[in-house]
Amino acid sequence: MKNLKHLISIELKKAFSLKFLIVSLILIFLPLIVVLPMINGSYMFFRPIEVHSELISSSAIALLFPILLIPLYAGSYANEKKDNFLLYVRPRTMLSNYVVAKGLVNAIVTFAVAFLMIFIPFVFIQYIDPALNIIKYTTEFYDPVSVGTFEFLAEKSILLYGIGYSLWVAINGALYTTIAYLLSICFKNKFVALSIPFLWWFIMNFVTAILGIEMFSLVYTVFPFTITAQPIWTVFVPFTILVLVIIGLTALIKTKSKVWDD
Repeated sequence: MKNLKHLISIELKKAFSLKFLIVSLILIFLPLIVVLPMINGSYMFFRPIEVHSELISSSAIALLFPILLIPLYAGSYANEKKDNFLLYVRPRTMLSNYVVAKGLVNAIVTFAVAFLMIFIPFVFIQYIDPALNIIKYTTEFYDPVSVGTFEFLAEKSILLYGIGYSLWVAINGALYTTIAYLLSICFKNKFVALSIPFLWWFIMNFVTAILGIEMFSLVYTVFPFTITAQPIWTVFVPFTILVLVIIGLTALIKTKSKVWDD
């Protein structure tokens, strides 16, 4: 356990590179800087959370979700293997600890960035903008628009909605990048491995639409803003599939000793 904690500490230091910080700041603040001015005044808004949902759905976040997060750290194993760095790591640490540490750090940093990517715009729109009066709201009448499946959280507490929904997006982001990380161990081709989660995200949206089961669309279960509110259990169907995929890939790597496979 002590060795694992040490490896996690090392991986965290490696993760927080200049590239990581730049990509993270772009993901977190670019929608506020670029997209918010575009939608402000172009739509009728009655509540701050409607602005927040439109901001997320109008940006590239919902469309390109997995591919935006994967560059953060999911390719770290593939990069080290390509550079032959693993040859120096292998004699110094246990195989399982090394893989687990990199996987955990990948999930942790992705979770943190994905959470802030949703929560910081929420905080600005909900709590900071009222003092600045930047966002234009319709005041002639009041006809609030549902934000979809997670509207029930907003009915209980706006802050609960902001935290709860941000956590949901962050968990899904961590799952997708974990799959990408595990695939980078299973496949020699880094590009193929890291592209599969995005292709799955993209293709399954078309498949669910064709089959008439949009409520199980990967996009709508994570970003349910352009679909009517669905029962909360529907979002856990794709979620469960992702968890099962991770379990399956982990079992494959463990049984086939994929980590040191040349």
